[in-house]
Amino acid sequence: MQIFSDKRITMKKGFTLVELIIVVTILGILAAIVLPEFQGHAAESRESAVKTSLHAVRSQIELYKIQHNGLHPGYVGASGVTSGMFINQLAGTSRIDGFPSSSRTPSDPFLYGPYLMEWPANPYNNLSTVTIVPEATTDFAVAADDSTGWLYHKETATFKVNTTGTDSQGISYADY
Repeated sequence: MQIFSDKRITMKKGFTLVELIIVVTILGILAAIVLPEFQGHAAESRESAVKTSLHAVRSQIELYKIQHNGLHPGYVGASGVTSGMFINQLAGTSRIDGFPSSSRTPSDPFLYGPYLMEWPANPYNNLSTVTIVPEATTDFAVAADDSTGWLYHKETATFKVNTTGTDSQGISYADY
């Protein structure tokens, strides 16, 4: 009885260096085309988020004024408040004269609010703090310095994003 040995020459399967270089080059070209597209969408997403936050806070400022007999947030009676008190006026409860409470549950005498479920963060710098701009400030582009999330002019009840520069359409963030 004869035993046959099956000796086959097996070749290792794999890619050649040239094939790998071609694939890596194609992937690099695709990344160069796709990456700017994603970056554009990220910028548009931040612009949309800031516009949504501005709309939400501005509408709640209007509701606050209606419920407080025309008194803008930023005041307790005739006196101005700090930025922390301003945030509490919208995120907590308040009395009819505007004095805020950090409580989110209305109870006598803090019967009004809360107007916001949570205070929004500025999508450009991730800050949710507010700078109350001086009374003489009329140009928000000059006031913007990215040091806080938002700017508020209590005399006019104007709420803006505290971000310098322009959006993808060339519009100044101060004009939002």
